[in-house]
Amino acid sequence: MRIQYLSPLSDLEAELKPLFSNEYMLAFFKNFCDAIESQMWGWKKGKNARYNAEDFLKVFFYSEMTGRSIDSASERLNKYFLNKKKGKQKKYADGRSKREVPHQTEVNKLLRRIGLNKARLILRECLDHQLMEALSLNLISKKVNVLIDFTEHSYYGKRADKMIKGTNRGKGTKKMRHYLGFSILSRGIHLFAGLEQIAKGQSKIPVILKFLEHLINLGFELNYVMIDREFYQAELLKEIKTLKGDVLIPSKSYKKINLMIEEYLKGTGKRIRRYTISSVSGGGKQFSQNLYLLLKAKKGHSLLSAKRAFKKGTLTLDDAKKLIYAIMTTQKPRGDTSSWASRTSRFYRKRWFIETGFSDLNRIGRRWKSKYDNTRYLDMLVRMLLYNSWKINKAYLKKCRKKEGKRQKWTLQDNQDALVDLFL
Repeated sequence: MRIQYLSPLSDLEAELKPLFSNEYMLAFFKNFCDAIESQMWGWKKGKNARYNAEDFLKVFFYSEMTGRSIDSASERLNKYFLNKKKGKQKKYADGRSKREVPHQTEVNKLLRRIGLNKARLILRECLDHQLMEALSLNLISKKVNVLIDFTEHSYYGKRADKMIKGTNRGKGTKKMRHYLGFSILSRGIHLFAGLEQIAKGQSKIPVILKFLEHLINLGFELNYVMIDREFYQAELLKEIKTLKGDVLIPSKSYKKINLMIEEYLKGTGKRIRRYTISSVSGGGKQFSQNLYLLLKAKKGHSLLSAKRAFKKGTLTLDDAKKLIYAIMTTQKPRGDTSSWASRTSRFYRKRWFIETGFSDLNRIGRRWKSKYDNTRYLDMLVRMLLYNSWKINKAYLKKCRKKEGKRQKWTLQDNQDALVDLFL
């Protein structure tokens, strides 16, 4: 009995199928295959080998799209293609049919041949391809906001080297891999743009600057670079400003910052203050950068209400200070300073796109526990490609359907189903 499609595209209306059968739908898979084959200069297909490199990658890619292990994906695809095959099938003496796709052990062997450095080059080529694709479709602009953050992935092996760090947040382990993720935000579309595994003791500043320079070389311009307070370093902020980008970063609770908040509550200080960050004096090069400190009330409160409550005595100074935090930026105030401060501090909330993006990467498939850094890195890459595919297709669909005055929801699962259906 012939089996049906493994992930039927049941939710897609008939008139929308041509839109998602275009050249962009699986362009990232072809680009992924080309990038890997171009880096595998030491790999040669044997004379009697049945499979090409792309055959192995099909199994790997299918496992990522469906969230299955490579073993399960290999067996499922093999059964699918055997049922589709016409004519008499070759049988071995033990009753097994001749395989149509590589076995999971062969797929894993191929993936392990790709070193971490080659995997980095592959990721860069593939993600660049998607960014330029989104730009060519006019879904994003050349001026982009850059979001940067860390993500941890628990490690369950026995290694103890600089690529494996300690953690107290892992379940059943005290080891983890540390990744520095980069994404862009433009016209409301969030796309992953880079990933680096950070070793123990490795400085993140050169990694960040190298990525930003790469974006500029692609033809993009920097708007805001939104980072967390753990990146609070004068050298980094100074270099980003040199690249013509403006930093948005939450302030740390230094004495001088707390004093500025107190002065605002007492009415002797303004909401926007100038602040200078400098590197610690020492033997190295000194860095200094001027910033503008913007005060912002926590959710559910306002600066004015906190200030009034303190003056009336219904809130102590310490309690009022707890309702206020500070955002820093290298951008000079524009127009109405109060309105500018509100817009700028609110815009920083969009940095959470990268946090929710990392959560979506985990939703795409099962967590890998590979002991090999390169295969784990390739797994992260494909998830990013799938995530970007969802965001690009969602925006493209919205843009095309807007002309007809119709709305079409396009979830991550819709995109996965569509990809699997077209993939087969």
